[in-house]
Amino acid sequence: MARGRKLDEERSEHILGTVLDVLHDVGYDQMRMQDVADRAGVGLSTIYRRWPTKQDLVRASLECPRATEQYVVTDDPRADVQAFLTRMAQDLSGKGAQTMLGFLASLRADPEVADVYRETKIAKMQEFLRSRLAAVLGEDFPDLDLRATAGPAILVYQAAVCGNPIDADAIAGRLTDLLFAPLPVELR
Repeated sequence: MARGRKLDEERSEHILGTVLDVLHDVGYDQMRMQDVADRAGVGLSTIYRRWPTKQDLVRASLECPRATEQYVVTDDPRADVQAFLTRMAQDLSGKGAQTMLGFLASLRADPEVADVYRETKIAKMQEFLRSRLAAVLGEDFPDLDLRATAGPAILVYQAAVCGNPIDADAIAGRLTDLLFAPLPVELR
């Protein structure tokens, strides 16, 4: 016989959305389960009953519908890529930088976190960018996967490694042109 109250799906979605907000504000490395509970207005036991570990909670939040809202697909693949890269550049240069930088700081120290982040956020980003590039360049385009990786990699390098200020619109436009550029004639 089941004990306790049935888990409310709406409450779960609210908690997962709160996790995304906390990740945005403080990053994974600084996020505490108690912070999520306090901000969501629920007891800590409510969270632990649904997600026994921090990794479980973060994985669920990165797989929830709200986490995939940023991957907008329209009739214009170039505009989709540019909008995504603009948003990513803004996040890396603003308050939202804590989300990605917090995960990056944890990747070496916590292999479970690395797996969660790669299997959710990174995989979705790669799949989205690859599909939008393939819509214009074709599925058999050489280095399609490399191009899908290049835009985010350059943004992270510029913001996190070099510490360069980023003009989000300008760099997203330049990266979009680079990613959609045709092959040089000698490589065709």
